[in-house]
Amino acid sequence: MQKVNTVKIENGESDEYNSTNESPRKLNDSSGLSKKKSGNTSRKASSFFYKISKDNKKGVSFVNKKGEYIIEDNDTSKITFREILNCPLEYHTNIMGTILFIFGSTFFLYQPLYIYGCITFAIACALCLYSNFIGAINKEQRKNNEFYGFFFYIIGCIVFLLGSIYSCFENDSYSIISFIIGSLFFLLGSIMFLFSIKFCQIKNIDINIVVVFFSNFIGGILFTVGSVFFFYPELYDTACYFFIIGSIIFTLGVYFDYIIYINNNITLDIV
Repeated sequence: MQKVNTVKIENGESDEYNSTNESPRKLNDSSGLSKKKSGNTSRKASSFFYKISKDNKKGVSFVNKKGEYIIEDNDTSKITFREILNCPLEYHTNIMGTILFIFGSTFFLYQPLYIYGCITFAIACALCLYSNFIGAINKEQRKNNEFYGFFFYIIGCIVFLLGSIYSCFENDSYSIISFIIGSLFFLLGSIMFLFSIKFCQIKNIDINIVVVFFSNFIGGILFTVGSVFFFYPELYDTACYFFIIGSIIFTLGVYFDYIIYINNNITLDIV
């Protein structure tokens, strides 16, 4: 766990980042700030942002609502595996889902393993569906881009789940169409999260959030294009590779989701 020091700002002023500090949970789940209330975890967007201190070169710092200047030492240990394990269940189901997408996409390359690929995809979709559902119900504001992002992810997971089950019995155009529709909803969800970024304030946004959002966006594009390629037998292998690469990018986004959650909880323990 990284060590942090707290320094009080005399004038009590603090800079606030009004945009979201939550990232998508789809195939990439992320929540923003998490507070513990009666043993339960609830998510809220944080009102601080990370920035480099000009007065203290020891590490990264940020200002919280109380006007306290938090300074993080570079000479301390980084995020540990134990901290990752202590994250909420929806984070673990999300990364398990994205990893299973990698295996399922690889199985598609080998015809004898095609059915196993469909089964693996169905399990992955169910895991990601749970993660996105938790993300949606924990959103305090029901009418913003992030909530609609989760909503589109949920629809995409359901369509992909049904399509994967159907593909276990039939390998026809309907199975391909279900993959295309599911991928399009994933892509729409990622676009809604991108809309929540205030690009005019991009310098003040946590880079981890940007990585998560764009990982989902790129992964959604690869899944959509790969699904269309399944219509053409000569592009079948290429489609599988698009799915594999897209799944790896989704998994990368989930890793940064963990970092966002852990960093926000470090802050809560201090303030």
